[in-house]
Amino acid sequence: MSAHFSNNDIQRLGVQPPEGLRKIVAFRDGVLFVANDYMTSADVIDFELKLRRMGALSRKQGVSMAQLSTHQHEAERVSSLVRRDEAAEKRRAFALLAQGVKMSASDIHFLIKSSHTEVKFRVDGYLDTYAELSKEEGIQLVTALYVASDSNAKSQNQFTFNTPIAARLTRSDGENIGLLPEALYAVRFASMKTDQGGLVVLRLLYDSVSSRSAGSETRIDLEALGFTATQATQLREMADAPNGMIIIDGPTGSGKSTTLKYTMQWIHENYPHFNILTVEDPPEYPIIGASQIPVSVQEDSREQVGERGKQYASIIATTLRLDPDILMVGEIRDGHSAIAGLRAAETGHRLWSTLHANDAWEAMNRLLDLLREGGMHEPLPVLANTQNLCGMVAQRLVPKLCPKCRKPFSEFHDRVSQQVRDELFDAIPNLDASTIYVRGDGCDLCVPTAEGDPEKQRLDKRRGIMGRTVVAEIVRPDQTLLDIARRDGIPAARRYWLKHRNGQVIADAALAKILAGVLDPQVAREFVGPLLTARQILSSLEADQMGMIA
Repeated sequence: MSAHFSNNDIQRLGVQPPEGLRKIVAFRDGVLFVANDYMTSADVIDFELKLRRMGALSRKQGVSMAQLSTHQHEAERVSSLVRRDEAAEKRRAFALLAQGVKMSASDIHFLIKSSHTEVKFRVDGYLDTYAELSKEEGIQLVTALYVASDSNAKSQNQFTFNTPIAARLTRSDGENIGLLPEALYAVRFASMKTDQGGLVVLRLLYDSVSSRSAGSETRIDLEALGFTATQATQLREMADAPNGMIIIDGPTGSGKSTTLKYTMQWIHENYPHFNILTVEDPPEYPIIGASQIPVSVQEDSREQVGERGKQYASIIATTLRLDPDILMVGEIRDGHSAIAGLRAAETGHRLWSTLHANDAWEAMNRLLDLLREGGMHEPLPVLANTQNLCGMVAQRLVPKLCPKCRKPFSEFHDRVSQQVRDELFDAIPNLDASTIYVRGDGCDLCVPTAEGDPEKQRLDKRRGIMGRTVVAEIVRPDQTLLDIARRDGIPAARRYWLKHRNGQVIADAALAKILAGVLDPQVAREFVGPLLTARQILSSLEADQMGMIA
């Protein structure tokens, strides 16, 4: 028999009889061999039913003890070959992780189709094909990674796309020591069935920010992440507030967890006597100076999803009895956690968390929706209080230009669409474009894997891009703003913030970096949306208001 096995072989042969049955049964090649005197044993029948449910059993056969001994020896010989084969696949899978780290990938995708597998790396926000493998090779690699994970759903080391899986690979797992790349704290594993096969996405969780983004040092200032000096000061002022909620929002992959990590570490460095507690599902990054509390409830059904939300909220409530100075909640995801978070603020605690919203003010709307979902009938009067809501931050991660091969906009303006050019000149009257740059054609700095081949550099999706930066808007509401929100609604408060508080939106931050030659206008618009300044938004809102009055 060949020493290279298909995924089905590995799944079938990896099944071992329970300890109490190993003297009377043998299982190999899909056949359950049973000593004649034990064919009707209850334990044997239980094992037979388990194999049938797994789809691993083709037939059951009674044999003499002498024949059984022969089958047991052969099963052990084949099992030994399978174990060696699995070890080789595991080394190959972890080598792929190492390559992802070398390229500073944030995610690795395995798209398994009916005919082949596409392996893709997401680098600086762009997803590009790294390799094409056979379908069987792809299944073997994701199976090896799944077996190395901490999945609660694991049974007999089997992987299937029939049930969505969420798991993690960590260096602390003894089986992964020496295999997980040093730069990684953990790898998040998620899978889903597709029409042709399945998709597995690995999120690479680095010990520190990628060297392509903000340098490789562990201690990183908020400005290095991309916040302006003014914004970094606002974040630190929020950290100094005695109580209240600070919400960081943005889509998946916008760097919210990284911002939380480095804000918590800044708090620890400046207030080493603080008791910083985090509640995470599960912890994504190690946070220096914080005690990190994981939420661990298996989520195999709709009922268990609801139970997870209740336990999440229960742990948040329990941490309030652990004398926290700062409480960080990984995500406010439902009504349970929203209510628990607000209760923490109401009882005089400082709470930092994230949620999914489009801008800073939308975070307030989203939080109100979740509070209503949690059973609070009129949440706005409670939330609209500076003792309870201290700040709202919206952010995006935008790819930065390669400083070596970027091109001047004045000479290569045709690389920017007419729509974006119009937005640029509308946003900035009397625009001086001499400091604006666009993507270059790639070089040995931004596309080192192209090995100096100009054609490879030109075709690489990462060409002209070198790392990513945060662009953000921050609202630090005072009681006047919140009173307007409670009395006249959140849109009125936002309008007042833009007009009387010199509010700056995400597009303002992006435009400042475009003018500094850090961002390509076309790329910036792709990640932030229309390049409309606070001035333009306010003008439009006031025009709409005048139209309504007329």
